[in-house]
Amino acid sequence: MPVKTPVKPPVEPEKMMRPKESAASAMIDKIPIALVLSLASPYLAGQKPEEAIELAHKIRSQSGYTSTLDILGEDMDSDLTCDASVEQYKKLADAICANPINVVNSREQLTISLKPSMFSTKAPGEAGAEAELAKAASRIEAVTAYAQEKGLNVTLEAEDHRWTDFHLDTYFKLIEKGLTNLGTVIQTRLFRTEQDLARFDARTRVRLVIGIYNEPEKIALTDKVEMKKLLVRYAGMLLDQGVYVEIATHDQSCIESFMQDVILPKGIEKNRFEFQFLHGVPRDDLQKKLHDHGMLVRKYLPFGKANVAGAYCRRRLKENPNMISYGIKNLFRLQ
Repeated sequence: MPVKTPVKPPVEPEKMMRPKESAASAMIDKIPIALVLSLASPYLAGQKPEEAIELAHKIRSQSGYTSTLDILGEDMDSDLTCDASVEQYKKLADAICANPINVVNSREQLTISLKPSMFSTKAPGEAGAEAELAKAASRIEAVTAYAQEKGLNVTLEAEDHRWTDFHLDTYFKLIEKGLTNLGTVIQTRLFRTEQDLARFDARTRVRLVIGIYNEPEKIALTDKVEMKKLLVRYAGMLLDQGVYVEIATHDQSCIESFMQDVILPKGIEKNRFEFQFLHGVPRDDLQKKLHDHGMLVRKYLPFGKANVAGAYCRRRLKENPNMISYGIKNLFRLQ
């Protein structure tokens, strides 16, 4: 049976608020940063670009998977730090080009991922945000253009709902400018997503996720089962529109449904999609099975200095408390 997209009345962006902090979130705030880093360490690819690239090469040689690299850093506090983000990503592009992995086709090469808030001192909806967001768009364009010159693909990631209009509008403006090395991310939990899908065409690339941000019920689903059903449905819609689709989920049943209900019935060729997994999540058997069947598997490798990684990891734990159990299993090597 097809999954019906829930319909909710529109909510004005300025009225959208983050949900109230849960008891679990408050508890995570009390975890010492050293323990947070220990719990989340399996998901991090080091502190320096060289460490992340070395790990990407190790993953490639041992498993045959490729990777996307993400420099940790969000919610910048000055133009100086925003501009520094641009330079960090240019240096990352240089480092990848100086030490690329061996690939059969360009689609398999290492890529870079970045978050909009790494390039702005203000979030959408905040006082004075318009000018800051204009500068952020220019910075994102600078990174993307530089990467295109180097032959590298970039993914502009999604953050919480406050950023959705900005990240999508920026994405399509850059596509229209000819920066076709740029892909972006769509979250199936948001009620607005099906309308957003209509904007994509054969020039575009989409990483489909259910979304890790705990969004307000007025604008998003709360049932993860429904989010995963929509991920499969939306993937089919995007493939029909000629979009290159990146399925980013660790849920085996979701992946099986995507193959059985979308890929096989439509006769979609393997070069039109790929699977992405967060490094450190124990899904080795599933990843190997996909790779052995000729599918492109890409690992997501976030990296950054400890002071930045600690804040990032705490947010990840708050956004997805299941990572605590994953982290404990990794600590005790129980998978």
